[in-house]
Amino acid sequence: MTDSTEIGAFVQGSPHPSWLSDSNGCCIYANSALERLTGVGSLQLEGSQWLDLVVGEDRPQTRVAWHESRAGTRSLRVRVCIRGTSPDICAPVEVIGFGHYVAGVGELWLFTALHLHAPTHQHPPLEAQLQATLNIIPVQAWYALASGTIAFVNEATASYLRLPQPHHLRYGADVGGTRESHLSYIHPEDHPHARRQWSACLRKHEVGELQLRIMSEPGSARWFLVRAEPLRARNGDLLFWVGVNIDIDDAKRAGEALDVAKERIARAAQVATIVELSTSISHEIVQPLSAVVANARAALNWLSRESPNIDRAKSAIEGILRDGMAVGNVMHEMRRLFKQQEPNRSTIQMNDLIVQVLKVLEPDLRDRNIVVSLNLSTELPNTEADAIQIQQVLLNLARNASEAVLERASSQKEIKIRTLFSDHEVTVEVEDSGFGIVTPERIFEAFFTSKDEGLGVGLSISRSIAEAHGGALVATNLEDGGARFSLTLPRSFSPTEMV
Repeated sequence: MTDSTEIGAFVQGSPHPSWLSDSNGCCIYANSALERLTGVGSLQLEGSQWLDLVVGEDRPQTRVAWHESRAGTRSLRVRVCIRGTSPDICAPVEVIGFGHYVAGVGELWLFTALHLHAPTHQHPPLEAQLQATLNIIPVQAWYALASGTIAFVNEATASYLRLPQPHHLRYGADVGGTRESHLSYIHPEDHPHARRQWSACLRKHEVGELQLRIMSEPGSARWFLVRAEPLRARNGDLLFWVGVNIDIDDAKRAGEALDVAKERIARAAQVATIVELSTSISHEIVQPLSAVVANARAALNWLSRESPNIDRAKSAIEGILRDGMAVGNVMHEMRRLFKQQEPNRSTIQMNDLIVQVLKVLEPDLRDRNIVVSLNLSTELPNTEADAIQIQQVLLNLARNASEAVLERASSQKEIKIRTLFSDHEVTVEVEDSGFGIVTPERIFEAFFTSKDEGLGVGLSISRSIAEAHGGALVATNLEDGGARFSLTLPRSFSPTEMV
């Protein structure tokens, strides 16, 4: 309340007998509730001493309390009887009054008379003790009536809400509020949630807890964890709701910032994955596309001669068809992999896949002077797998091996590939003569790489393909330097072997 107009509006709107007086105790204004109680009109009260409203026997103690309140800064709170509409009628009330300075007017005192009904007589010591207890708590605390109306907030809460000193919530005065009166202090966006939770508490008479934003002033709000518990009498009757507001704004905003950071990291990871997969796809198709261009140029040369060499041109065109289909297969299988579809299994011979992969890599290996030593088991059984996906794994392992041997300054650049089998598995081992793996336990982690180029998802995808086939892909360092990658897949059995 900042001016006399607002104070007057508060007095008139109060359902309880209320009036205003100056610092000398002369009545300035009285509301209709006081007129109904005393039978004296507002105009008749103006200019009279408000102490005249009190019955004679209670007037001395009231006068002492009034003077003490004027001399100090504390509010007035005294139980008296106010004379009614006739000399035989008086109303027991608790008068609460507090002074407030209004610019241009001076000091005004606002008084409210609360009827002392049975519950108030029954529990005043408890309510007074409850207020005193909550006021010494350093965190925000409050209590509400059994109906759900907020009746009192402690000093920590009043300070945060910036309540003026003469405010009924500071003194536990019942001014006819409702169980939704507190919504005026809550952020509008949180009203539906607060209304639902509070109604549920009142209905079930159970502990309630929720997170919401409480406003200290328009446009300024902080997050709080609000918890309310029922306070009962010995017989189980609900007396009050006692609550605390725990400030969680810093933690809430830190959590929101962390969520934003996680989202940004996830987006960055998605972008990085797309970039790496795009690089991987281009890496997979660059060799066959180069072969297509080379074969097309060769066919054109053979056909452009004065005596065209039809056989050589035909062979080059067949190479174009073969390599073009290889590109199409790569793209098809990549789409299957992205959609996380089951592998398109068929009976394959691992030795044949290795030969096909080396044929694709042959120009690159030759340019780098890399020798491939093969030790392929002639009795290698078949396996059930997606030929294109396994071919991509073999391509990745062979390329990694070729890059590893180039890192070592040696005249002997060699890759060893062998196949072997056991009772239940078929294994391909690819060895290089490089420096080995610095962290073999992390080599299959997504986005982990020791290379200057690439983001390190090739081996991660290769292991995923192996595991999708019921197999495994492991890496170990060799004693004399270099590394070995072992791809293991379940072997297939012929009908005679299964008997």
